[in-house]
Amino acid sequence: MSEAFKKRADKAKEILQKKGVTGLVLFPGVEIFYLTGFKIGLSERPSAALIPFNDEPVFVVPELEAELRGQKPWIHQVVTWREEEDAIKLLAETLRSKGLSKAKIGVCETSPWGWVKRLEKNLPTAQFVDASEAVNSLRMVKSTEELDYIKKACEITDKALRKAFQNLREGITEIELNSIISDEMENLGGKIQFGIVLFGGRAALPHGTLSDRKLKRGDVILVDTGSSFKDYYSDITRTVVFGKPTERQRRIWDNVLKANKAAFDAIEPGTTCEEADKVARKVISDAGFGEYFIHRLGHGIGLQGHEHPYLVGGNKLRLEAGMTFSIEPGIYIVGEIGVRTEDTALCTRDGCESLTHLERSIEA
Repeated sequence: MSEAFKKRADKAKEILQKKGVTGLVLFPGVEIFYLTGFKIGLSERPSAALIPFNDEPVFVVPELEAELRGQKPWIHQVVTWREEEDAIKLLAETLRSKGLSKAKIGVCETSPWGWVKRLEKNLPTAQFVDASEAVNSLRMVKSTEELDYIKKACEITDKALRKAFQNLREGITEIELNSIISDEMENLGGKIQFGIVLFGGRAALPHGTLSDRKLKRGDVILVDTGSSFKDYYSDITRTVVFGKPTERQRRIWDNVLKANKAAFDAIEPGTTCEEADKVARKVISDAGFGEYFIHRLGHGIGLQGHEHPYLVGGNKLRLEAGMTFSIEPGIYIVGEIGVRTEDTALCTRDGCESLTHLERSIEA
């Protein structure tokens, strides 16, 4: 697997060199893991991977991270700093030693602003530029191995949500239902990454928080959840009614499902993100609920629950085979009802495939 990370870094290097960039600085987070295989989160202690394009790459880390947490990334050279030292100054000195004091150096948009500004102060003749587009272009198209992990995460999420719906009962709370989902994900080898469980009128809160609201007959139940497997995410939303749906509940639910299906039917390689959003939005608008579809159609899914590409108006990026993203139209009428039908989707050579397979039914 270490070789796979190096190949990604080589591809990023190839793209960036065409733009005159001669080095890359990666700070803790998704990008450093994606390109080096070193998994470390952001903290108050600066760490970084420095990748000169004409010299050996190096990690600069606190002394307590000298063993790289027992991991085996493809970069082997390590420079450490002690707690009493200025880590950013050492980063700058290391860049200078690698011949990058006057270079155009790429950093990603997630880089800590304060650290970058201090690097600029310590290397006044270097130029720091945004490398996000190059890295994102690689991350958006998933490898076979990455797809296997995402599919497994989706399988775990499907099973956990199915079990939760099988355990619905009057009086169960949103918090309790989410706990069933979380426990089942762990039992199946995954890890819950987020959980939104909303009953009744609270389902109209797209990002509502869990509460001790108890389930009653006739309630809409909206569950938006996702697990991870080997760091790769899934995302699904299902909306059901506990009891017999009213005619209005069914009409709104049917319209959202129709929009979801329309997007799947429309997407193929070459479809733009904004075109996909427009297709689903038209279905909901034509039914008279356009003002209640208040968010984009979807977002990329991979090492993060939300990443590029974003299926939203104005985004002219063309989808490619291997891209994974959510398709999640919704209708939210405050104080009354919220319905969202969301799936993790894969753009294939022939069209668009759902990686989440939990049945879509309004009846719990």
